[in-house]
Amino acid sequence: MDESHDLPPRQVFLFGFFFEISLVIVAAGIGYLTRGVAFPFRFSLDLEGLCWGLLATAPLLLLAVLLTAPLGRRFGPFRRIYEKVKAVLGAALCEMSALDRILLAGAAGIGEEVLFRGVLQTVIGTQGLWLSSVLFGALHALTYTYAIFATLLGLYLGWIFERTGNLLAPVLVHAIYDAVALWLLRKRFLEDRSTAGG
Repeated sequence: MDESHDLPPRQVFLFGFFFEISLVIVAAGIGYLTRGVAFPFRFSLDLEGLCWGLLATAPLLLLAVLLTAPLGRRFGPFRRIYEKVKAVLGAALCEMSALDRILLAGAAGIGEEVLFRGVLQTVIGTQGLWLSSVLFGALHALTYTYAIFATLLGLYLGWIFERTGNLLAPVLVHAIYDAVALWLLRKRFLEDRSTAGG
């Protein structure tokens, strides 16, 4: 049974959206308390950051396709991630509009990257990349495998941030990846529903 039936899809979207955006406020507080400035990072809408954001998303999109494909879901750890996401978000995700999914992905990209890469990675210092990535993974511990995947994703996004010096790039990677992953998951959940109903 889907746990997401407990809340209407609109409420699931609104909770997720405002939770992700509220991370910007948390990040601003940490930044101000530790560095005396709310946002101790560079966010610039420039061509280099845009290109990095778009190109660095490609390997993650291939991974998302693989993990949600029938072949990928046959592998036990990936199947458990899929089933857990389906149990928690399946019903709501199937009812969300494309705009809601894009807004949710954008909010996650902005909120999580401002907090984990822009502020935590910046203020922690020399071990910032590793510590913020491990924390990122721990807070995404839907399953053990997903926690490891999220930690590796955090390292990748953190490396992109360090390489470009611009938070725009990891924000774009995160938001685009989440939007595509939500689209793929919704597609698979609807296919599952159709197969079960047929």
